[in-house]
Amino acid sequence: MPGSKRILPVMSITGDSAQTLRPTWGDRFSCFWSAGSCWFMSGMFVMAWWWWPCALEHGRWVKLGIGVLVLEFILIHSGAFLIFFMTQKADWARDRKVIGLTAYYALFGGAIALAFQSWWILGSFVLVMSGRLWSVFAGQNDMDRAVSQRRVAASAMLFLGLTFAMLFAPVSRGGITEPLLNEVWPTRKSGAWERQPERALAMGAAYFLLLGLVEARPPRKLPQPVMAA
Repeated sequence: MPGSKRILPVMSITGDSAQTLRPTWGDRFSCFWSAGSCWFMSGMFVMAWWWWPCALEHGRWVKLGIGVLVLEFILIHSGAFLIFFMTQKADWARDRKVIGLTAYYALFGGAIALAFQSWWILGSFVLVMSGRLWSVFAGQNDMDRAVSQRRVAASAMLFLGLTFAMLFAPVSRGGITEPLLNEVWPTRKSGAWERQPERALAMGAAYFLLLGLVEARPPRKLPQPVMAA
């Protein structure tokens, strides 16, 4: 009917009453690839924390790992808002909000990259945000949106839970010693992660390991529907 809202058709679902998603082999491969990238990041954090802190860019990853976690927090926060806009009616009012929100988060991404003096962090932020913007403007199928919604929920719970836990849990210093910190990060301040970067690195290793386990299997639950004019 004119002026009414309609739900975009649901793709790739079974015919039973539960209406669950039915992933293809491509969906399975995509989820496993995403999980593999998380596990790779987890390994980088373990190396910087426990085994060879100086092997990664001559110790620079001890500091850079904390920058990655700060960036991840911004990406989680922005992802939640962009997921919301994916379910809204596509019009100029929505697009204007998305562009403004992206510019707002770009300031944070640039500030973090500048603070840690890392083109790697800036490049990662641009890559992730450009992919999410493309998803908003180009649209996603049900499986894509289910994966995105699950990732935002899981990453937020894991990040907040592990951050809180690592503030109080006993954490080994691993390969991080005071002389090493004075060498690779002489300008560190008095923040909790700056005084004890092993807590941040341990948290990053656990976070990406568990997020990879979440990502490894395609979701079965239908995502929230997209409303269109």
